[in-house]
Amino acid sequence: MEQNSGSGTGQPTRAGQSTSTGQSTGTGQSTGAGQPTGTGRPTGTGRPTGVPGEGSPVAPRSWKGHLRLLGPGVVLALASVGASDMVTTLNSGAEYGLALIWVFTLGLLLKFGLSEAVTRLQLTADRSLFSHITDVGGRLFPVILLVAELLVGVFFGAGVAAITTLIAQTLFPGLPFWPTLAVLVLSAVVLLWVGRYGIVEKAMMGFAILMFLGIVSLAMSSAGDGAAQATAAQTIMPIYPHTSLITVLSLVGGVGGATGVMAYTFFVQEKRWSGPAWKSVVRVDLAFSYVLVGIFAVSMTVVGAFWLYGQGHSIESNDAVFTVGELIGERLGGWAWILFLLSFFAVTYTSLLGGFQGIAYVTGDCLRVIRRYPHQDDPAYAMSSDAVEFKAALIWLTACTLGVLTVEQVLGFDRPVTLVLVYAAISSFILPVLAIVLLLLLNRRSVVPQLRNGWLSNTVLTVCLVLFTALAGVQMVETISGLIGA
Repeated sequence: MEQNSGSGTGQPTRAGQSTSTGQSTGTGQSTGAGQPTGTGRPTGTGRPTGVPGEGSPVAPRSWKGHLRLLGPGVVLALASVGASDMVTTLNSGAEYGLALIWVFTLGLLLKFGLSEAVTRLQLTADRSLFSHITDVGGRLFPVILLVAELLVGVFFGAGVAAITTLIAQTLFPGLPFWPTLAVLVLSAVVLLWVGRYGIVEKAMMGFAILMFLGIVSLAMSSAGDGAAQATAAQTIMPIYPHTSLITVLSLVGGVGGATGVMAYTFFVQEKRWSGPAWKSVVRVDLAFSYVLVGIFAVSMTVVGAFWLYGQGHSIESNDAVFTVGELIGERLGGWAWILFLLSFFAVTYTSLLGGFQGIAYVTGDCLRVIRRYPHQDDPAYAMSSDAVEFKAALIWLTACTLGVLTVEQVLGFDRPVTLVLVYAAISSFILPVLAIVLLLLLNRRSVVPQLRNGWLSNTVLTVCLVLFTALAGVQMVETISGLIGA
């Protein structure tokens, strides 16, 4: 996203030899100290940009090579899309047809700019995200974001796990609620506990195929209806709903998650991508990620528009989402109902798995940096999915998920959608804080020109700061109103 006059790209001229700041021997072994062991674990040593370690991967130069490395972006896409996004996009289609597709498209472009900027920060040195952030204010921003992530952890798992369990019970009516919920939650936790990042990435790839093929198939089937074509023609022109600013802001900020933007940097670190040479790889991967999210959002809007537009329907809860599925099943047949449920399950379970992973990375790294500062870059304290802080965050998430749902059961409070709204309200404050940090860190002269902010990045981050601050306020008012109404 940056525009600058830096002439170098940091691309290697041959295997193991880079044109950037650090020269290697041509054999893949760096002359600097603090090389990684070759195990695939991040070192956290703070190695400067362009100084690869022993066995470090070399950035590809061809499009085929770039496409072969797609993966972290798929994890980001699936972790960022959840049940609340289905509610938001279906409701947009039901109320406005196709006329608001431009709104969430704008939101995705802004989040791409934010994600690209935070990943450029990650590429500047072999350090974790929050190690970088300590360069501005020491422990201040890690403490602020730790509090936010701990609160997100309290509400996130309970809401998403409950919804996922309800879908499983709809697919298999004989399943009991609590044992099913425990199996779903513990399956995600065990996979993250014992599996390395690469295993989780492969699992997410499988769910991605089910989720996107299912949703796109439903959208295409919906478009085949005769009345659908009239709806498309009637609502295809973009509009601005002057009577509903909240709708616009919710669509801009609601598709794609805040924690996922930060978590992506840890996926990059686990893949051992570091230095300006990897900038183009990251951009392609992120572009693919947000294209996937866009396909999901457009498909759900199409389903909402073609089946519900002009009929007075309002999709404001997960129960209403089930109603949409039943309607599609009645019109298209039982196969469509099953496909809808399987796609819905893939959306919510990958949101649970990816959300736990992202929150564990972010919370764990905040804990690590706060504990170890100013020695957080010591190799002995490296951040990875094997780190003790990552495991501690998983335990916290599991305890909160089961604890909050138990309290709900005891008090008779059965509102998983409300829990998701509370989580969304808290997480909405993360993006403005992140935009501030990136504006401060990526404009320093110590950042190499290839990774430094230019006028375009600064403009995008400023727009993100203003827009997401407004959205955070709107989200908070909406959540408080929902809680009072509960």
